[in-house]
Amino acid sequence: MKINTKGSIFTMNNSMHIPTELIDFLKRETYSLLIKGGAGTGKTTLALTILRILNINKNCLYISTRISPAQLFKYYPWLESFFGKSVKSELDEISEFETNTPIFVDSRLDEPGSLFERITNQLMDARAPTIIIDSWDAIGYFMDKEALMNNARVLQTWRERSGAKIIFIAEEQKDATLDFLVDGIVELHQKYYDNRILREIFLSKLRGVRINRPSYIFTLNNNVFRSYDPYRPTDYVITNVLDKKPESTLQTFSNTHVKTGYPELDKILGDGLHKKSFVNIEIDSNINAKVVLAFLGKIVSNFASTGNPVLFQPFEGINHEYLTRYLESRLSKDAMRMLEISQFANKSKSTPTDSAQVSKYPDSIQQLESVKKDIIKIQKKYPKKLLLAIVGSDLSHESHTGDMRKQIKQQIEFIKSKADLFILVTRHSQDNIQEKLSKISDMYLSVSEINDTLFLKSKIPWSHLYAIVTDRNSGYPKISLEPIV
Repeated sequence: MKINTKGSIFTMNNSMHIPTELIDFLKRETYSLLIKGGAGTGKTTLALTILRILNINKNCLYISTRISPAQLFKYYPWLESFFGKSVKSELDEISEFETNTPIFVDSRLDEPGSLFERITNQLMDARAPTIIIDSWDAIGYFMDKEALMNNARVLQTWRERSGAKIIFIAEEQKDATLDFLVDGIVELHQKYYDNRILREIFLSKLRGVRINRPSYIFTLNNNVFRSYDPYRPTDYVITNVLDKKPESTLQTFSNTHVKTGYPELDKILGDGLHKKSFVNIEIDSNINAKVVLAFLGKIVSNFASTGNPVLFQPFEGINHEYLTRYLESRLSKDAMRMLEISQFANKSKSTPTDSAQVSKYPDSIQQLESVKKDIIKIQKKYPKKLLLAIVGSDLSHESHTGDMRKQIKQQIEFIKSKADLFILVTRHSQDNIQEKLSKISDMYLSVSEINDTLFLKSKIPWSHLYAIVTDRNSGYPKISLEPIV
């Protein structure tokens, strides 16, 4: 993403992203922004990420009233390369302002009067500086409310005259002292979703900017603020395929494990998925199945590109044409030859008169029976190769008796014993068939939507929430996972 401001171009890499509305606000020539939030919500990280995104490493002043600048560089290692090693080495020696050099000032022992004098001097001496006060609460502790308000008004006046940008950081969310003075207010919150941390930024006030989305999910992974755009099914439409480079050069298989293609997941599992394991992927009812297909793209590519067969039975919402086109966009011609797309058809729709057969063998049982036959054929053709079997079954639409559940479990256990890796994709269901599946799963993944953002989480074994990020630069959707921490 590129941002143009007065002829300058600032580029953000994939690890950094802040809400579009906030970016529009930060393009202004002068502004005051208040970042509110409880302890540990990411206020300092957001302020530093703003500097990095907008490439502000000159003519800026960072006033720290909570921790020493040396500790700041320790907690945020990327500051050293962004601001330069000399800044880090001279942190404890800097006593005078240099308008062309970024300065981190230790103000933990400063009196409010001297601190305000330092700020106003910077506003008068430098042209359009960026100043971050971390935090405003520390100043308020030593001043009465009236004096604090007067000083805040003075700062605002000088800020406008010098064309400066001031970012206030405050931990006391109930204190509204600055609310009516500043041009923008964002609030950071953290809560728990299914015993997993979830972070959210609220855009309370951005003067002059239309706020289309009042809140976004974000992470502090790698000590950088990164928010996520809302889920759009159109992101999974295939356009012109521009890039068919191999997904990864990492070793895919070991004696005991299969790499997923996602390092974060492999860490959770130890070294990847155990061979002969059964993976259940559950999708929320409102999520397009193409998301899961894009997620599985890496592991399908790894198997097929190394000369190992893949049995793929299309799941609900993905027809044969789209599946073939998507896999062709990611695989070479040689790899496509290792792919077997199941032609299973729902017989209950083609032969409605055979009601007894349909009642005795519902769709999911017929489907799994078809997979068994396909596996036997493939293993005869490739007796010394590893086999990946991917099956989609909408178990939520069927009323399962005890006998049916038993048959489904038996079918799954048979496929698991024959395939080197078996992945079953299902829709979320209140039917306790899901509970039965979770008990026999070696890995149980769930794809869900929270505040219009897509997430993957591992229920077995336990994991953080992972934001599902889609890259369409190649003309087809590529998935990456980023932990919410």
